[in-house]
Amino acid sequence: MFHAYRDGREGSKQRAINFDGDVVDRVFPSAKDSDKILIQCRCLDDETTIVEKAQWLKRQGKNWRFEGNCPKSSFFKFVEPGVLFAMVVDASTSPATATWVVIPKTHPAHEAIVNHGESARLDRSGMIALFGNDGAYSTHVLGEHFHTLFQKTELSMPNSIEQDSMAPDPVGLFEILASAGHRLPSAVADLVDNSISAGASKIEITFPNPNDGGRWMSIRDNGRGMTYDDLRKAMRVGNRRLYDGGDLGKFGYGLKGASWSQSDCLTVVTKAQNGIKSTMTWDKDHLAKTGAWDVLEQSVEEKYEAESEIAATGTVVLLTRMRPPAEMATVKNVDPYTVEVTSVREHLELVFHRYLEGAVPGRSKVDIYINGEPLEGNNPMGHPLTKSYDPRTLMLNESDPEKKAIVAVRAFITPNEDELEKYHCAQGPEAVRRARERISLSGRWNETQGLYFYRLNRLIKWGGWEQMFAVDEKTKLLRVAVDFDRQADDPLKVNISKQEIKLPVNMSSNMKDILKEPRTEARSRYRKTGKGESSGSASSTNGGSSSSPVTGEPIGAPTSSGKPKSAKVVGGAIRLVDSGAAPWVRKKNFTGEHIEVTPQMPALVNLVLAVDGDPKAKIALSQFLLALEQADILKMLTHD
Repeated sequence: MFHAYRDGREGSKQRAINFDGDVVDRVFPSAKDSDKILIQCRCLDDETTIVEKAQWLKRQGKNWRFEGNCPKSSFFKFVEPGVLFAMVVDASTSPATATWVVIPKTHPAHEAIVNHGESARLDRSGMIALFGNDGAYSTHVLGEHFHTLFQKTELSMPNSIEQDSMAPDPVGLFEILASAGHRLPSAVADLVDNSISAGASKIEITFPNPNDGGRWMSIRDNGRGMTYDDLRKAMRVGNRRLYDGGDLGKFGYGLKGASWSQSDCLTVVTKAQNGIKSTMTWDKDHLAKTGAWDVLEQSVEEKYEAESEIAATGTVVLLTRMRPPAEMATVKNVDPYTVEVTSVREHLELVFHRYLEGAVPGRSKVDIYINGEPLEGNNPMGHPLTKSYDPRTLMLNESDPEKKAIVAVRAFITPNEDELEKYHCAQGPEAVRRARERISLSGRWNETQGLYFYRLNRLIKWGGWEQMFAVDEKTKLLRVAVDFDRQADDPLKVNISKQEIKLPVNMSSNMKDILKEPRTEARSRYRKTGKGESSGSASSTNGGSSSSPVTGEPIGAPTSSGKPKSAKVVGGAIRLVDSGAAPWVRKKNFTGEHIEVTPQMPALVNLVLAVDGDPKAKIALSQFLLALEQADILKMLTHD
């Protein structure tokens, strides 16, 4: 990057600065491996001269190189390890625009930035990306010390705030509500909740490439819309209202909290049956300037007008000045923007699958689109090979008629991997891959087992057993739908973002009883290979394990005729047990001999699972373990 020799402190000319890949992904979310990102830069050519030159970021392995301008002035001879390189970028244009400066270690701006909490992540990384208010302090320092390059900004509170007032500070409360735990997919789902509650049958989500005009999103529906007075109430933080039976809202928080978690500017455009369009905006910058809860009533910017059009009735939620995620998910050879769009799509297809399938009693099918592409409901219990159990009901607060709530519980066992592959193999490898991706919810299959909580037919939490059971590979096929309405919100402790639930003790105890048989069957189906007999043909009380007989005669031993003996079953079994002091123990009783294998040796457990359903292999394994016992290997394995 810096062409000048620095008094022999370098072995060669250092012509580039490396940009971390995660930083580039956050600033330029549609960057691809082959991209060369153009940036029109302002910088110092010497101590006083400001120049504007074309530069670029060029992919190099996992990172990027900042190239195109090699200052030759001796002014940069101070560049050495420990100096700061600071850049302010506007990535919403093409080419992007930026201003950069190098700050010597002895400069007061260096100490001010490094000693502030904003820069804490520099201890773990050579480069960080700060967006908007995340970098307010650093931006202020740059403006103070390099005012010819950077615009001055103020950090002080607005003078209009009354120091003696006990009213909540608008910006402070904005930031509190914005940090309630939403990521982009869950925030969009909360906004879709409002559209569904308004009776919408069509919801259109537009989320364009952030490199083409900045990061923004709109959610438009054809629901009932709102009058002017209704909109004012909806824009009020913590607005209390009566919710009808099918309304997905809860605290009067979702619209504001979900929107503010992603953007600094929320605009709502709506039209009710009266045909009058109303528009209101919460703008964080305006809150900061006025120090008051003033909602703006002005038309949307021209660039968003097309997305704000409403035909008969409906509502448009427009998020502008959106903040990029603090951490960008990465997928090999896929740009971060595509990863984000895909994550939103997959989340909505799962969360609203009953609405997308038209499976919600009393209402028509809901069509949801992202950038014009329709969503397809992903029912986690919907594969044709899934086995279902009869639904059971639990009563909460039974002694209090006003708080009494009914919870429906239904267990499902999904197909194992062999069954899934056989079912789809005729359609080709891509169909098999797609089926596995959907049934595993685009993640690790083992993590999809557990409880699926549906509040008013909307999935709000899934995976895991809420401390009733441990996540177990052998029960990964078991999923349990738990359905409830708003009457159960309080006893289940549904939180403000509708993403967390806590089970009452009595409910956990009752559910354990309900799930005994499904858990046993799930283990059996998991072990079924599809090539031999099912281990579910004779389940045992030992954690659902099944038994197969073993014999004392080695397989293949020659008979008097010279032919090998058959694997004759004479009694006994190999089975898995939950605990024990030794990796295995051989036991005899009046029914014969059996071997109990404990979790002490995971490799042996895996071997037992691998040969399950193959009697000959189990006989061979029994004889092998007997040989180890006779050689005193078992004693060695259990010696402390």
